Amino acid sequence: MLDVLAGEAFLADKPWSEIWWGRMQLDLSSGWRLQINIDRDRLGALMWARSPDGRNWEYGCQRDDWTLGPDSRIVEPVALLEPEQRQQLEWLLREAICWPAPLTSSKRVILASPMEPFDKRGRRRRRQQRGRPMPFWHRADAVSHPHPRP
Repeated sequence: MLDVLAGEAFLADKPWSEIWWGRMQLDLSSGWRLQINIDRDRLGALMWARSPDGRNWEYGCQRDDWTLGPDSRIVEPVALLEPEQRQQLEWLLREAICWPAPLTSSKRVILASPMEPFDKRGRRRRRQQRGRPMPFWHRADAVSHPHPRP
């Protein structure tokens, strides 16, 4: 979280304006992935974080003192920020740049390479359609008509 406040580049999965109550996923340039909860258009808790080397942190998995049992408090990184840092983080997330949306034309997605794949000789490979296996009751030998054919 402090890396984002320090100016590390990141991309969000969707803009803040589309989330009123939900989660925003961030991909940091260092490889970290974060998911932050947005509660009623306000910055919420960090739900999970994944480091580039595969380590995970999830909300509720770290407590201040496990020996206290139910009285122990959840350690949550956003709650540990100073109020000014929290406001700055919320402002950065509101202005976040998002991953580009896929290009769409009507209801179909336009692929980056609309051409068919080529074989080794440079010719276009035709897709072979396979016939679906027919159920047993469609086979000619399985059909028993009440009136046999002459």
